[in-house]
Amino acid sequence: MTLYFGYGSNLDALDWNAFCARWGFRGAELQAVSPALLLDHELVFDRYAASRRGGALNLRARPGQAAEGMVFRANAVALEALDRKEGAPAHYRRMQRHAVLPDGSVTEVMTYVAPSQGHHPPHADYLGVVRRGQAAHGIAHDMVEAAAQGATPTLLIRHLFVYGTLMAGEANAHHLEGVPRSPGRVRGRLHNCGAYPALALGEAEVMGEVVELPLERLAGMDALEGSAPGGAPGGMYRRSVLPVETEAGTLRAYAYIMDDAARFPPILGGDWRSVPGRLEAWAALAPDQR
Repeated sequence: MTLYFGYGSNLDALDWNAFCARWGFRGAELQAVSPALLLDHELVFDRYAASRRGGALNLRARPGQAAEGMVFRANAVALEALDRKEGAPAHYRRMQRHAVLPDGSVTEVMTYVAPSQGHHPPHADYLGVVRRGQAAHGIAHDMVEAAAQGATPTLLIRHLFVYGTLMAGEANAHHLEGVPRSPGRVRGRLHNCGAYPALALGEAEVMGEVVELPLERLAGMDALEGSAPGGAPGGMYRRSVLPVETEAGTLRAYAYIMDDAARFPPILGGDWRSVPGRLEAWAALAPDQR
């Protein structure tokens, strides 16, 4: 089975099953696994599809944006059907990406991307198929509705959760000077790396702050945290998305996770400010280690 990220008409079981029946793809299975996000991507109608009588959805790179879709398990017959339905490789092409799951973990997926042909408004019938598929999986229509009009969608994730040296009064707080902050907490485990902490996924509680992060500062945050683009693993930290509990309710925010943080001692209570000597440890770091 291959993990496949679907974001358009393939979210809709009726459309998928009708296509497979029409073209004779018996036994093609798309098994829903989880909703997911593709970081630094957005949905656009920038391909013309004659079979759809208008624009068809595509993925376009946009740093800071996040495209919602579903991860499916696709068997061999389903992969053949997907290639036929997407016109691969002549039109859309299979591409490997990293999808962020609701718990903040990441998984490698295959999805379909095509070169842009400029904006093409979708036909109402095709847009209805996409809306129906999104509704079936609990995905909001906002990005698709904006894309259908050729407008730039509002950022899906507009906040950042910080839990260490970026908090107010801590060693790196100046990087977020002037940005509004409010208390927040996430599920996870906090570990002590000496002069700074690391957040790992888990079932404890980690205290921190939520900041409204201007888009132009996101690249700087990735560089500061040694994070690869698109939420991919491999850097010192990995940018992910977590639900954050705040005084105003729950919101989704970017957070920088260290997947191997368990090699460092835990911070009981999940509060970096409770660690004695943390500012002195930061001051003792060599400049090229900060």
